[in-house]
Amino acid sequence: MGNKVLIVASAGGHLTQAMCATSEFDDIVLVSNKITITDDRINRAYQIFDTQFNPFIHFINVFFALFILLRHRPKAILSTGGPIVLPFALLAKVLRFRFVFIDTLSRVVELSNTGKLIRKYKLFNLFFSQWEQIAKRNDVQYIGKCFDILNENQEHVSITPLDSPKIPLILVTLGTSDYQFQRLLELISEHPLYKSAKVRWVIQAGDNEVKKHPANGEVVNLVSRQDMEAYVKEASLVVSHCGIGSINLMLSYQKRVFFVPRVEKFSEFSDDHQLQIAQEINHPLMNVVYPNESLPSLSVEDLLTQPRYNVSRDITNRVFAKQIHKVCIRA
Repeated sequence: MGNKVLIVASAGGHLTQAMCATSEFDDIVLVSNKITITDDRINRAYQIFDTQFNPFIHFINVFFALFILLRHRPKAILSTGGPIVLPFALLAKVLRFRFVFIDTLSRVVELSNTGKLIRKYKLFNLFFSQWEQIAKRNDVQYIGKCFDILNENQEHVSITPLDSPKIPLILVTLGTSDYQFQRLLELISEHPLYKSAKVRWVIQAGDNEVKKHPANGEVVNLVSRQDMEAYVKEASLVVSHCGIGSINLMLSYQKRVFFVPRVEKFSEFSDDHQLQIAQEINHPLMNVVYPNESLPSLSVEDLLTQPRYNVSRDITNRVFAKQIHKVCIRA
């Protein structure tokens, strides 16, 4: 089997965390509901049926999971969550594969629903929470966070900013969720710069219909991680849902961001984890726009003077990754 690791994680923040946690591995097989990333360490990627709104899909996914496990026989299975992992966790228990579960950073108050099921039925060899108080409360392990989400590492790295753009870009990203997020689209359409030809807008809308288009801009649905990074580098401002993947990317590029958390009562997600993680954000470049608030005002001049960087800052927790590597390859 070698040191091959099988990553099973939903697209977006779950997958971002999994890639951070496995940064010490160079032989990865990936399973996700949407394949949006490329990485030289990924030797094979499989797209699995999404179970977000249809739990009966789990039955089909059991057979798909069995095929992948028997074909690749990984040293360990690692997951940061999403319900697509449940068939793999069950089979790992039956077939005696090593299963390491890292509960998502986005769950600040309690374990994720997937984490609760895996813990309840003991479908794991090792279980980590990335918040110390949750780990203590649920008798699971805590060894830190997979990346510097709290901006605790104040080490300054000098990076030369890009030249000021002729026409500044505002990037809007709604993420990969199947839930609708029309409230965010309404917020940007009410901003004065939405009607200005002096600003270019790119709206990554996912499955959302953009009913009001900007004076100058374009709408895209789902883009690759590589394309998203290119947009982020170019953008003078990002307006984003408050998902872990977005937080990770914006921290990496020291980006000016307005985060708009998805809210359960508006049917924008199945829970309020984005509100909870928003309350933990502590960065001078990042504003959180809570329900019933408007986007902060900005001028074209503000955008033109906002620093932009072509090089990302490494915010991966290398100590965390080394420990995960060690426990995964342990016989």
